[in-house]
Amino acid sequence: MKERVVLATLLVLGSTLFGFVAVPPPSANYEILDADAEPLRSEFNEGRGKVRVIVYVSPTCGGCLRLADEVQKKALSEIDDSDLAVYVVWAPRNGAEEGHVERVTGLVDDPRAHQYWDGHGAVADPVDDMLELSGPCAGVAMLYDPEAAWNRATPPAPAHWEDAHDFEFQRAADQFDAERFAGRIRSMLEG
Repeated sequence: MKERVVLATLLVLGSTLFGFVAVPPPSANYEILDADAEPLRSEFNEGRGKVRVIVYVSPTCGGCLRLADEVQKKALSEIDDSDLAVYVVWAPRNGAEEGHVERVTGLVDDPRAHQYWDGHGAVADPVDDMLELSGPCAGVAMLYDPEAAWNRATPPAPAHWEDAHDFEFQRAADQFDAERFAGRIRSMLEG
């Protein structure tokens, strides 16, 4: 019994000191995207009139998990507006497989968030190309205005995006900052 208490204490201390993400209980609440990015593409277009966020992350990457966690804590938990929709796309990056997804979907538990597994790369590959992402991971949050439409095979270009791995891979966007990103969402909601 004493060993369990010590182990639990070390895990909590380690996650506090080193910024590990405490992953909540799993949720099987995600859909599998087909090669045409459905049903995400249709749901994104049905959300016209709302501010939308696509969070593109890997379920096996610490930086990606922190990004998803911070979107939940700093944006979704603090912005109570039904005109905000969030789509979390779990991608096969950094060695991820579908079996990893269920373990991390609990990070984003807001009812306005829809979660997907992109095993075909229908979102991941074109977003990597569009945003010129380098490195083995995803880790971006993309903000879309209410008029954005997904009319081609590839997702539309975001109005604003931030990158969980900018410092690491020297990519083109700002390093993800949850409070700044939430501020951008609020500004867009206020019109």
